[in-house]
Amino acid sequence: MFKTTRWKRLALQTALVAGLLPVTSAFAQTIQVAPGDTLGNIAYKNQITVEQLKLANQLTSDMILVGQKLYIPPRSTVYTVKRGDVLWKIAANHGVSIQTIVNTNNLQTTEILIGQKLLIPTQEPAAETPQPKPKPKAEQDKPWVENTRYQVVKGDTPWTISIAHGIPFTEFLQVNKLSESDYLQIGQVVTIPVHHIPKTATAGAKYGEYLDWFEAAQYLFPINATAKVTDFATGKSFMVKRTIGASHSDTEPLTAADSAAIKSIWGGSFSWSIRPVIVEVDGRRLAASMSSMPHSIEYIADNDFDGHFDIHFPGSLRHKDNLIDPDHQAAIRIAAGK
Repeated sequence: MFKTTRWKRLALQTALVAGLLPVTSAFAQTIQVAPGDTLGNIAYKNQITVEQLKLANQLTSDMILVGQKLYIPPRSTVYTVKRGDVLWKIAANHGVSIQTIVNTNNLQTTEILIGQKLLIPTQEPAAETPQPKPKPKAEQDKPWVENTRYQVVKGDTPWTISIAHGIPFTEFLQVNKLSESDYLQIGQVVTIPVHHIPKTATAGAKYGEYLDWFEAAQYLFPINATAKVTDFATGKSFMVKRTIGASHSDTEPLTAADSAAIKSIWGGSFSWSIRPVIVEVDGRRLAASMSSMPHSIEYIADNDFDGHFDIHFPGSLRHKDNLIDPDHQAAIRIAAGK
């Protein structure tokens, strides 16, 4: 893991946030199957569908046994996981907490699979997640942090929890006073910092927000998030995924077609040359800078790109010396209209 001088600033922000509510289960109740019960009549009595009942209890058939215990989930919709989804993103898009999704679906891990079906409660349980405290008007345009709690389930590690919640691994360890060698226990309650990044004004429609990497951009574009990248000069676009990286975004083309688009923009070959780009993720347009040379670790094997490439944001650092790269920062200012 990479260390930066910006960590002290992040640690101070999270330390200032107080007040946590205990985690509670999102399940409405647990029932015991009685003689004559079927999934159909149990679902009907509880005003849910058979599909929802099976998903909540991870049933693969309609067979149930007398005496068997079944969870009755709250009223929910069914969501099918698609490529690029992570739990924090699904939760944010549906206005519920990650803990609610974990509890409602009786998940044994925070890792999810493409095509997996999840129950999304139509209303957040009132006692589960603290309401954000109103910010003073003078501070509404600055990033701020609130803490929530998460209860560890089977298969969780500090790494998987940090990825599922879209926060850096080192930040999760710091906030919970853990080391990389520490193990988590099922049922253990840990602290999750939630970063709120207000939208900022840009120089015009074609420009991106100028957001500090360590305070803001890394939370809008976390590991496993997908984004559309547009070359500022040509207007050509391609899709990418942030697969790793702490001091800046280590990124990979999503498909072979995206690799071909990158190669075309860089004049027919991958290169260390730097270009201003706009990174579009979850409705936000961020000013950034990119080189296209593949190097080091790769996670996507079928994209005709042997390694990853670098995307920099304001204040991000190089791997080789943990210093700001002036050429990348100059390109970012172009993308921001500064």
